Amino acid sequence: MNPSFLKSLKAKKKRLRDPNLPPPPNLFSQAKELRLTKDEIDRLQLELTLTRQRLDNLESRNRTLESQFEAMQNWIRNRSK
Repeated sequence: MNPSFLKSLKAKKKRLRDPNLPPPPNLFSQAKELRLTKDEIDRLQLELTLTRQRLDNLESRNRTLESQFEAMQNWIRNRSK
């Protein structure tokens, strides 16, 4: 057999790694983190949208109640004159 071919079949030595270093990056875990982050951002955007709608509804209700209160005050003021 060809010696260069036999060399390619030979098991490679593992590089020594400093045990104090963090583990090497894993693309699958990074993809999972990105997916989880994207899901969290989508959830927060939905929550923000719902909160804005609720705030708009409450502000509208507050304006309505204030205008009704002013109308009642004017009616009482005109009535007592």
